Amino acid sequence: MRAIPRALGIAAAAGTMLLVAAIPASATPAQANYTGDGFGSTSAQAKQSALNNALAQAQAAGFSSTQCLQVGTAQAWPNNNNLLAARGVKAAASAAIGPVTSWEGSAQLQCTTQPAAGTVNLNRYNGPEHLSTTGSAPAGYLLEGSLGWLYGSQVAGTAPLYSCKVWNSVDTFTSPSGNCEGQQFLSTLGYAYTAPPAGVPSRVLRRCLVNGEHFDSNDINCEGQVAEGVLGYTLD
Repeated sequence: MRAIPRALGIAAAAGTMLLVAAIPASATPAQANYTGDGFGSTSAQAKQSALNNALAQAQAAGFSSTQCLQVGTAQAWPNNNNLLAARGVKAAASAAIGPVTSWEGSAQLQCTTQPAAGTVNLNRYNGPEHLSTTGSAPAGYLLEGSLGWLYGSQVAGTAPLYSCKVWNSVDTFTSPSGNCEGQQFLSTLGYAYTAPPAGVPSRVLRRCLVNGEHFDSNDINCEGQVAEGVLGYTLD
């Protein structure tokens, strides 16, 4: 597949995808991760308890449940009396979560606030390949993080981005080309700024390549992999 031209000479701050910025305690962060612990008499109960605990933390910070997505899969393992001490969980925190029974679980949520009306969150998933989408991911894909927000309709200074797939391959990729650079068109993802917008927090969005497979990244250096070019700038 033809690589998109690299954008040279553009200075942009590369955001770390799962980085939580320091914020005032009274403000809801733009993006944050919450890890919950839970207990139950079965593995399923422990996982659900952990998810509930993570969501309670997120809601206490001002997020709603619709602003949060699960990162990876919830985990559970047989509990023993020394496990909490080994993990450094204090007695007060343990009491708040609930009594120790036979299973302990852990789950993580990533929560983001919508930066502007009419925007959609572009998330990166990993599974059979890397997938960037503003919708839900198919079964078998795990959330890796948000790549920023796209406008749902075009505004000044933005251009569309498309979800595409290499013919006869599972490899999906993001393209600014409506014909998907001769490959298979899947959907319109949204609209990204073509240059860093003045006075608006934004992130660079790059298309990258690792072992012949495409992925998108906010890292200007493509996380140490091959950089194919700048796709645009998403809202932070």
